[in-house]
Amino acid sequence: MNLKNYFTIILCCLPAFVFAQNISVDFNFYTPQELVENILINSGCIGDVTVTNTVSGDFNNEKSFGYFSGNGSNFPFQEGIVMSTGRLSNVPGPNNSLSDDDAPGWGSDPDLEDILGESNTTNATVIEFDFTPNANSIQFRYIFASEEYQEGDQNTCVYSDLFGFLIKPLGGEYENIAVVPDTNIPVKVTTVHPEIPGGCAAENEAYFGSFNGTDHPINFNGQTKALTAQADVVPNTTYHIKLIVADEQNYRYDSAVFLEGSSFNIGANLGPNLVGQDALCQGETYQLNVGDNGLTPQNYTWILVEENGSEQVLVENPTQDNYTVNSPGTYKVEVDYGNNCIATDFVVIEYVDLSYLSNESLSVCDANNDGLSVFNLNQSIGNLVDNQQNLTVSNFFLSAEDAENNVVANAISNPQSFENTEPNQIIYARIESQTGCFRALEIQLSTNFSNYNPVYLVSCSTDPTNVAFILEDANALIAEEIGTNAFSAVFYATAEEAASQENPLPETLNLPETELPQSIFARLQNSSGCLGTIEVILQNIEPPKLDNNYQVPQFCGSETNNLTLEAGVIENLSSYSYEWNTGETTPSISIDSTGVYEVAITNTKIINGNTYTCTLNNSFQIEGSGAATIDYTVSGNFDNYTIEILAEGLGDYVFALDNENGPFQSENIFSNLKGGEHTIYVKDLNGCGTVLKKIYLLDYMQFFTPNFDGYNDYWQLKNPNNVQTDVRNIYIFDRYGKLLTSISANGKWDGTYHGKNMPSNDYWFKIVLKSGQELKGHFTLKR
Repeated sequence: MNLKNYFTIILCCLPAFVFAQNISVDFNFYTPQELVENILINSGCIGDVTVTNTVSGDFNNEKSFGYFSGNGSNFPFQEGIVMSTGRLSNVPGPNNSLSDDDAPGWGSDPDLEDILGESNTTNATVIEFDFTPNANSIQFRYIFASEEYQEGDQNTCVYSDLFGFLIKPLGGEYENIAVVPDTNIPVKVTTVHPEIPGGCAAENEAYFGSFNGTDHPINFNGQTKALTAQADVVPNTTYHIKLIVADEQNYRYDSAVFLEGSSFNIGANLGPNLVGQDALCQGETYQLNVGDNGLTPQNYTWILVEENGSEQVLVENPTQDNYTVNSPGTYKVEVDYGNNCIATDFVVIEYVDLSYLSNESLSVCDANNDGLSVFNLNQSIGNLVDNQQNLTVSNFFLSAEDAENNVVANAISNPQSFENTEPNQIIYARIESQTGCFRALEIQLSTNFSNYNPVYLVSCSTDPTNVAFILEDANALIAEEIGTNAFSAVFYATAEEAASQENPLPETLNLPETELPQSIFARLQNSSGCLGTIEVILQNIEPPKLDNNYQVPQFCGSETNNLTLEAGVIENLSSYSYEWNTGETTPSISIDSTGVYEVAITNTKIINGNTYTCTLNNSFQIEGSGAATIDYTVSGNFDNYTIEILAEGLGDYVFALDNENGPFQSENIFSNLKGGEHTIYVKDLNGCGTVLKKIYLLDYMQFFTPNFDGYNDYWQLKNPNNVQTDVRNIYIFDRYGKLLTSISANGKWDGTYHGKNMPSNDYWFKIVLKSGQELKGHFTLKR
């Protein structure tokens, strides 16, 4: 059983007989033997009735089973035995509290668990008795009710208490007869219920009674309809029956079984219920027959049982052992064998009702007002079958006779594109149920004629391979043409497909420009039907193209000269028009101040006498600009210098090195530079000029020959006068690291140490800059 919040019910001063607004119960007025023999059976057809065992919860001498009376309520049974998994006094209505009882030492029933293949039962209420029938079948009526029926709650799909009616000949094996009619499925909450939205589909819904409100005559949330338990038996043989109801897993959320008084009797066997897949068709009759049980009846009474349980006698005749049914209902027969032996049986007859279905009409557009067009008959199916999934349209026919007789050879072979042969023609649809019942309905075919001029849907696409059209954009054009916007439009590739409503186009249609212009067709519909079909011609106007290389002019420094600002398009075609935010309409304008300037460039095209345009907007930010103020930093070492150019100013700048013609770059860093003289160029992209700066990167002599011939007689820095402001000192070492001398930036070394000539060899130097940076290298002394 499922665990949920529950109410605690306190009963004080409980009398033996409990009255309520609805049913009433009693737990000690009748003995178990009297309950079974006089209340449940009460028939001369059953003999040797002996109660052999009962099991009940002990609630301070109150029981979990006993007698119930309908007490004038609308409960389907007027009296009988009720067996509960809780306190008997909690069974009567109103249904305004939770029956949720437990009692000490109240355990399970192994026979129930074994037969149903279940486990973990508890709070089992049991009544067992022996009996001897005098015919070949027995039956009795019952209702299963439970707190676990919870409307709209997924727990209804999961949890259920258990009950069983176990019967066997003495010494034989038990059989459970508490099953869904015509199946071997045990009756439980989880096997008999309607659809639970978000939880589970309906299960055997035909046998579900109701979810119960607070004013119901019993205190349970839901119940089945009145069901019949039936078993074939051997006449004059003693049988044992065990009636059991038990909680599953724990004591929570009680259930009960109501056994109708005087219903335990020999059966009359009217056959299976005709419901669901076995239901009859409208106009069909069915003969009910009482089976032969070896006894000779004295009288037959045929009865119609109403929904509220009341009974209407149809026929009472000593010889009429059959009855012909021509309408749905629950039918009952009472076969009187004398000596207070009356056999009964019930059968439920359903009819497939197709009378609520109605004729249909289809209206399509007519291209030439002749009343003839193409119809997709399949579009009528949903309305014809009232969107019921258990109904189908098997075929369409030209005549009602063929539809009634299902002359398949004469069925319409192309219902999706049927061409009528006369205006307002009537077609016939054969509607069939899953049980084979049918009804023929009419489909009235009609046409509407409207002569609309085509409209042009123009795209502005720059991609000639993929021109996109958003088809709903044509609606405004269509509304202007037809004089109303009270319509819906669906677009098709051809007029024929628009008529038959086949293959609608997507919301966005992409076409190559080589396939334009192209016509498509819009089917127009309103609440009254088809308004007509209108041709929509797709065309592309190429928008103006912007010149991405256009150099936007800027004011330089404090100059006040007017600038010429162009629209920035690649071509100034004669079909172009211009509208500036200054009010001017020329391809270019003269400006004398900074700010944002905008221009709308429109390409105009005349198509079929109508003017269509494609507009492109361009915007310019005009600001003051100017030449740069530049500086630089140097990093790296000889033959691998990196300089970073520092430019300040209002402009947008690009940079070049050693060539005033460039190439210029947006990156302000130059690497892998050799020592010596270089020239930095910084250009303003807005046309405000280029500035330059010469720089010198430290460089030195790779060798010297101190032979005083006037050539390379001394070692020194190259261009010492240009770099002396950067150098603090220069130190010269021999190959072993011995300091030989130090000189200034413009100093020279003659190749001697303390007046002595140093030999030919490689010598090393270290230059210490005023910034603290050190540069190292070596050179060769040759003699």
